[in-house]
Amino acid sequence: MALKVDFRIFLDEIGNVTDLTKQAKTVFNFLTKIVLSVSVDVNEPITHVDLQCNTRSDELTCEGFIDGTYNQTGVIEWNCDNCEASGTISNWQGSTWDKQKRLIH
Repeated sequence: MALKVDFRIFLDEIGNVTDLTKQAKTVFNFLTKIVLSVSVDVNEPITHVDLQCNTRSDELTCEGFIDGTYNQTGVIEWNCDNCEASGTISNWQGSTWDKQKRLIH
């Protein structure tokens, strides 16, 4: 089952992280590492994130690693290279974790 996340659910109206439960913090930290890695160069076909699949939950034993891609609609897609874990992250642009280079015209 894919984890589909609108990044804004973790943030208040000015972009600060809201008060999260321990489980939500774990998931948020997992997702921010994906956003940080993929947003550095959204033109890369695949970004190998320095992140193990099992870091998204204390109960997981998967030893796979996460790969991420940026699609044409601005959504980050991620998947584990070992198990069926996957998901999408939308509305991350402009957040503190967005590391895209901005061009001034």
